[in-house]
Amino acid sequence: MKRIFPILILAYVAYLVFTTSCANPGMPSGGDKDTIPPVVIKTEPGFNARMFQESEIRLTFNEFVITDELREALVVSPPLKKRPLIRSKSKTLIIDLGDDLRENTTYSLDFKDAIKDNNEKNPLEDFRFSFSTGADFDSLMIGGYVKNAQNLEPVEGALVMLHSLHEIDAFKDSIPDYIAKTDEEGFYIISNIAPGTYRLYAVLDADNSLTYNQELEQIAFVDSLIIPQDLNLPGYDTETNPEDTVSVSTKQKDALETPFFLMLFEEESFSQYLDNNKRDQANMLNLYFSESLSDSFQVELLQPEPSKEPWSYIEYNKTRDSLMIWLTDTVLSQQDTILMAIQYQVADSLNNLVMRHDTLDFFYKKPESTNNRRRRKKDDDKPEPIPHITFKNNLKGQGYDVYRNIVLETPEPLERFNWDAIQLVQQVDTLEETVEFEMWQDSLSKRKFYIHHPWEFEQTYRLKVDSAAAYNYSGHPSNEINQKFTIQEESHYAKIILAIGGLNEPGIVQLLDNSDEEKVLQEIRIKGDGEIEFPFLEPDKYKIRLVFDRNDNGKWDTGNLDEGLQPERVMYYSKILKLRSNFEVKEGWVLPMVQYEKELIDENKEKAKKKQSQRSGRRNF
Repeated sequence: MKRIFPILILAYVAYLVFTTSCANPGMPSGGDKDTIPPVVIKTEPGFNARMFQESEIRLTFNEFVITDELREALVVSPPLKKRPLIRSKSKTLIIDLGDDLRENTTYSLDFKDAIKDNNEKNPLEDFRFSFSTGADFDSLMIGGYVKNAQNLEPVEGALVMLHSLHEIDAFKDSIPDYIAKTDEEGFYIISNIAPGTYRLYAVLDADNSLTYNQELEQIAFVDSLIIPQDLNLPGYDTETNPEDTVSVSTKQKDALETPFFLMLFEEESFSQYLDNNKRDQANMLNLYFSESLSDSFQVELLQPEPSKEPWSYIEYNKTRDSLMIWLTDTVLSQQDTILMAIQYQVADSLNNLVMRHDTLDFFYKKPESTNNRRRRKKDDDKPEPIPHITFKNNLKGQGYDVYRNIVLETPEPLERFNWDAIQLVQQVDTLEETVEFEMWQDSLSKRKFYIHHPWEFEQTYRLKVDSAAAYNYSGHPSNEINQKFTIQEESHYAKIILAIGGLNEPGIVQLLDNSDEEKVLQEIRIKGDGEIEFPFLEPDKYKIRLVFDRNDNGKWDTGNLDEGLQPERVMYYSKILKLRSNFEVKEGWVLPMVQYEKELIDENKEKAKKKQSQRSGRRNF
């Protein structure tokens, strides 16, 4: 018995090890992921119901739904005086529209993609619901796209409005008859419209007023009156399965025969005011304005009295909405407080230009020295080192661009500058030979100077500027410049040759970098058809944009609602050009009159097809 007992224990332990090691410690998979959106199984009233006299809409789904985004996304057209109240009860969504529904009116509720199931957040996409408070059911509709007028990017969240009032002022002070909001593709659709003619507008409604009442709001409008299309939309295809589940699909984008494109722009406005003024440096006063300053801007020094004339130099930025007043009077710059009067143009309540007078107080306190160490006695007799000024420049040792001018810039204005102290030499074999160059001062900033020379590829040059060639108003001399640099090799660059046809008005062809900012790298003004070149390009990707410059002023101009003036049109070349070093690209760009809108239509149809394909893929999973 004593021998059998240990054998039984060992057998039991072996059994435990064997059975536990065979167990699967992982969690059960739970099956495939749910990708099916909520399904509407019942509505009160029914789809496209007539003679609806209640205020609550009830939508019952086959599962629990979340509505966190619905309060912002839901668009009711015609618009209501107050926002609907939204709540859930079990699997039923309840929308209380209030008591201001109009008689004999067809209403459309656009839920966008805001209704989602509670588990996987699958959205019920492009869901719309409509009903009528009378015996008739309006089924006319319009749709299209809202684009940014400058870059043709789709504008999401723009409010699109239909007005039965045909006066322009209706957009500014009247509630629209019908509204819609654009999706991420800039697409909008207004359905259930009554017969008639309408004005069509769009606005980025900053204050949710349903009107255009702020200068900084971006707007768009269609020139002519709009007649809605008779496509029997919203046109829901509804069918009921044995379980009474209602499935809904819309024909929205495919049914549009004539999409209306709205080009969003911001009108020019003039609201001038002094935004800020400061004195961070003893000899420099900064002023910042909301708008560009006219030539009528004036400055008057009140206190203290200057010791010499002129006592200042004014330097504007490129847009003339900020400026630096340099104090060239050194006695004046040493004063702690400076009192000054300025005059500039502003718009009064009638939008007339008048002069405004402001008195400004500038204070500056010299910072205390952080060096508290005592000077040694043997250093007491040594003179203080003379401060120097240093020129900044845009040179680099290798690969300096062949088309670039040398830029010299000082930190503050110069009282004098001896240009004869500048020398440019070219290295020829082992020797350096002096070469001629042109030099001029910037028209906006007297602190900036340009040096031009027809550089030769792969050649080495040296810029020499003697020390003390320039002095500032405090009498401080400039440091020496002795910098060697080599011009980029010709094979590094690429070139674009573009032949444009079909252009019968002035235009501006812009070469853009391939980024969201679309920085303008080069631009060429043209009068019509022809061939243009963009030379000396870095190996990179580029976009090309054409501005139809109707007034031939060399820049893109915005629109004006009161004058019925649309913003100037822009068009993008269909390709993004990828360039390599020592590479020349030749492209032809034909501009038929209908191509502008056709490109936009084709682009958005392609996006819609892709999105529909993605939806089908998810639902057939």
